[in-house]
Amino acid sequence: MESPEQRRERRRAEKRQAIRLAAVRLALDEGLDAVTVEAVSAAADISPRTFFNYFASKEEALVMEPIWRPDDIVALLADRPADEPAFLSLKAVARELAVRVRPVWDTMQPFMELNNRYPELAARARAADQTQIMETVLGAVRARPGVTGGIHARMLLITTFGAMISAIQESAATDEPVEELLDEAFALLERGL
Repeated sequence: MESPEQRRERRRAEKRQAIRLAAVRLALDEGLDAVTVEAVSAAADISPRTFFNYFASKEEALVMEPIWRPDDIVALLADRPADEPAFLSLKAVARELAVRVRPVWDTMQPFMELNNRYPELAARARAADQTQIMETVLGAVRARPGVTGGIHARMLLITTFGAMISAIQESAATDEPVEELLDEAFALLERGL
């Protein structure tokens, strides 16, 4: 049962996503020049003042909410057995994240289409997110057993994300279970591709 606080947070997140989707649809249908705070507010059936309760700018509304946060990844790694090798820990974390993301992957398609049409929109946000993920998670990966140094930790992290995203995309394209595809991706990594 949701607490009143949890219900408020859920509703706020749903409203934020609805405003975001209205902004993205507007940009896809009418172009970036048509995306104004007023136009997004009208499309989302809210006031411009309400818009600013959720976003600082129209550009912020056009950027997809991160599908995973660095702190989540660090917490998942911390929950793994302390003596578990880094590769196995990252495989388990990737599985958890992939299972969370796969059900919402299709709802992310408008954002991906927007990013393909207007790559400059998300470039800065994506770079900042990737840097934050790398720097935050890298320390946790370096502390795992079997990691021999910085480059090893970076390669483990990059290949884990590559395997996870590949499995999610393949699952979306084929409807195969993401868990099986992730196992296949990690098996390929273990064999050296």
